[in-house]
Amino acid sequence: MDIRRVCVVALRVVRQLKRDRRTIGLITFAPIVLMMLFGYALSGEMSGIQLGIVDLGGHPALRSYLEGVKDFTVLHLGSVSDAERLVYDGRLNGAVVISPSEIRLLLDATSPQIASAIRGAALAGARGELPGSGAAIVERYVYGYDMDMTDTIGPAILGLVVFFFTFINAAVAFVRERSQGTLEKFMVSPLSSTEIVSGYILGFSLFTLLQSTTTLLVVIFVFGVPIRGSPLLLLSIVILLGAGALALGTFFSNFARSEFQVVQFIPMVVIPQIILSGVWWPIQSIPDFVRPVSYILPLTYATDALRAVMLKGSTLMDVLYPDVTALIVFFTLSFASAILVLHREVT
Repeated sequence: MDIRRVCVVALRVVRQLKRDRRTIGLITFAPIVLMMLFGYALSGEMSGIQLGIVDLGGHPALRSYLEGVKDFTVLHLGSVSDAERLVYDGRLNGAVVISPSEIRLLLDATSPQIASAIRGAALAGARGELPGSGAAIVERYVYGYDMDMTDTIGPAILGLVVFFFTFINAAVAFVRERSQGTLEKFMVSPLSSTEIVSGYILGFSLFTLLQSTTTLLVVIFVFGVPIRGSPLLLLSIVILLGAGALALGTFFSNFARSEFQVVQFIPMVVIPQIILSGVWWPIQSIPDFVRPVSYILPLTYATDALRAVMLKGSTLMDVLYPDVTALIVFFTLSFASAILVLHREVT
């Protein structure tokens, strides 16, 4: 091996990268942004938990303790049925029913971390009160008494896999069409930019449907995640997310000149979705100053809708707002942006 020839090849690579300012910028700044996101997301404490309290008498120290926990937003309720209904509807993360004979926890196990935080706070507040009082702490799960971590993460992974692969496939395919000259032929044809983008999205949607179906079957039959809602509604949500990812991939492909540059968009587009959309840990654990970003990410709403349908048996009306509505807005904006950028390139 001739070391001089090796150095010649290395120098050629360096010169190519030096001329590509976009690549240099992504290589330099993307790791910094991602490390900051990871650091802040993992360092956050659970906050913003919606907790209901039904006070039927007794244990004043526990009530005062729960009201003083800064991570809880407390809502006082008049009856156990109100608490159960609000937890069932997803408007409360849990509730504590205080009575002289027992302390009852109404929990939603579809988010184990939040349920654990409520349980821990109740145990901490009741410490020193219960011994000798004849009262006991009783847990009742409104949803998911027998769920494990796989069950709660499975629906989120379903959305993540579909979003990731459809985004990459669309972006790479569009760049390849441009590099091979096929896209230029479309541009000089009578086809409008809307028709071009629509045709690509429609064509890839068939593969997205196949991918969504196979991924859903793996989640259900291999990992044993329960499906309590409509499979058709579940598949429709996944396809809507995939359509938005296809349009987004088409949009970003206009800023890449090679497949290598497309791959570099992954840290900036996909990984923030993984960190901030509630896939692995609840949004309530993300620091307050970063949390607003979560509410502009499509995977946040897809994750919430998929969990609601699979684990809670929610209907279309239950997830129509804000989840399905947000996904429709995401698709519309991505589709319009892709058409606008392609139209500028044509003109």
